[in-house]
Amino acid sequence: MATATQSIREIVASQASAASVLQRFEIDLCSTANQSLTEACSNLQLSVDQVLDKLAAAEAERNGTPPVDPASMSLEKLVQYIVRRHHRLVRQELPRLAALAHKIATKHGERGPQLAAIDKLMDELLGEMMAHIEKEENVLFPYVVHLDQDLGPARPPASACFRRVSQPVAMMMNDHEAAQRIVEELHRLTNGFTPPEWACATHISFHTGLRAFVRDLTQHIHLEDDILFPRAVELEDSVCAE
Repeated sequence: MATATQSIREIVASQASAASVLQRFEIDLCSTANQSLTEACSNLQLSVDQVLDKLAAAEAERNGTPPVDPASMSLEKLVQYIVRRHHRLVRQELPRLAALAHKIATKHGERGPQLAAIDKLMDELLGEMMAHIEKEENVLFPYVVHLDQDLGPARPPASACFRRVSQPVAMMMNDHEAAQRIVEELHRLTNGFTPPEWACATHISFHTGLRAFVRDLTQHIHLEDDILFPRAVELEDSVCAE
């Protein structure tokens, strides 16, 4: 939990959601890095309590957990949870992190030659994941919900362009593997998502945000690969057998 006496650098290093909140209040992460939150707010005539409330709310939202065990959810509810929690985070965080990576590479590229490669990988991850979630939401997920509503494969939704659900499931799992390979390379290039000693506050916030995003992505992939997809295949098999 952020405090008024912490420096901006300390806050963005400890809370992945802090950078975007501070930037909405027009608090420059680099020029105020060594100022306490109280000092930064005072200089901009901001209410430190209001900023702290927004920081706390952002962290609470980011750390939200499923209302029940995902394995006990219906497929329809699980799809809704994945879209609202994990897909929403992809849309919110990946463009922001990719923009930060580009900014850092442009500003500090001479000092950190690996930054150009990180910038490129973030663009690749952004492209992969945005295309991936669009395919899920427009093609696979409507069919899974259709199955869960006991409508059966004999009357598939208009979005279905496959014979069995195992076909798009295999494609989505391949997408996950591709994303994981990019993440592994990012982990290597960033020294385990650890900023260099000379990193500015923006640079630190990138590493903090990327570390948190990857943690969420791991849970995202687990929910789909290990819970949603096997149950969808099993359900379709049982319906066809009947």
